[in-house]
Amino acid sequence: MLEVLTNPNSFFEARKKGEESLRIPVIIVLISGIIGGISAFLSSSMMMEAMTKTLPPEVRGFISFMPIGAAIGAVIASFVIWLIIAAIFFGISALFKGEGRFKRTLEFVGYGYIPTIIGGLISAVLVYNFVTTVQIPAITDPAEITEVITSLMKSPMMLLSSAIGILFMLWSANIWVFGLKHARNLSTENALITVAIPVAAYILFSVYQTVVM
Repeated sequence: MLEVLTNPNSFFEARKKGEESLRIPVIIVLISGIIGGISAFLSSSMMMEAMTKTLPPEVRGFISFMPIGAAIGAVIASFVIWLIIAAIFFGISALFKGEGRFKRTLEFVGYGYIPTIIGGLISAVLVYNFVTTVQIPAITDPAEITEVITSLMKSPMMLLSSAIGILFMLWSANIWVFGLKHARNLSTENALITVAIPVAAYILFSVYQTVVM
């Protein structure tokens, strides 16, 4: 399994000879989603604490479920995004006359989630350290909520967490290049283009959302 991180070309070349199976990729994506859910839970807890004093009692009880909902949503989103990424890769590779079943593409894309597990663990530790040490100002004016939450999310620790996510996404992208090469019978160059287009768009959007918005 470690070969997918150190020598993805050889890993997928050998895996392609075996039967298509989503069992291991599902486990990989699930673990990635759970780790992302932990970070989502911590971040939502911090935002909930910032908003609590500005809301009426009946609403406070309702938003107390927000962190749990965010965690569950992150797990579900990991599977949805997996399907979307695989579908985008499958569609773009079709322009290069790629051959191969969607299930094989989905399988190989799932293996590319392994770096996100490592990056997610690092990010979760950073978020935990930040959430447990940050002094959240008391907000009494609802108009101040957005400003305070934005300042918290743009703190150096949270920005570092986002940067780590992007770095490990690039590692995943490297794995996806070789995964697509063998899943869709593409040249390395065409596989690189197939992966680079959506990954570059995602990274640019993430940077814009984190820094500009």
